[in-house]
Amino acid sequence: MFLGLLKEEEKNAFLELAHYLARSDGDFSDKQKEIISTYCFEMNIDDIDYNAEKFDLNYTLSKFLSEKSKKIVLLEVMALIYSDEYIHLEEQKIIDIMLEKFELNNTISNIYLEWTKTILAVSEQGKLLLEL
Repeated sequence: MFLGLLKEEEKNAFLELAHYLARSDGDFSDKQKEIISTYCFEMNIDDIDYNAEKFDLNYTLSKFLSEKSKKIVLLEVMALIYSDEYIHLEEQKIIDIMLEKFELNNTISNIYLEWTKTILAVSEQGKLLLEL
């Protein structure tokens, strides 16, 4: 929804982070693949060749400099994390690292998660409306 506002380098870093998060619980689901594809479409860029061996979470997070970019990243990854309607322990650990690195608090994370749940529910309702 807001990924188009990121700078080019941030867009690639976001995709690295998204791939890392999607695989963090050991289950890179079709739903997560679909969400990453949507992210690429929204940013108008091709997907990256993710390399888990070379990924460095702290380095990737350091590419987001502005407060606005950090908030966009946190908000947008919530859809990926909550795509299975559950936040896994590994995903929560990554969110905690993001909050610390971005100097954001748990309150904003909770608000973003609740907003994401609402958006996902409305999106699902819209899909069902098309079936009527």
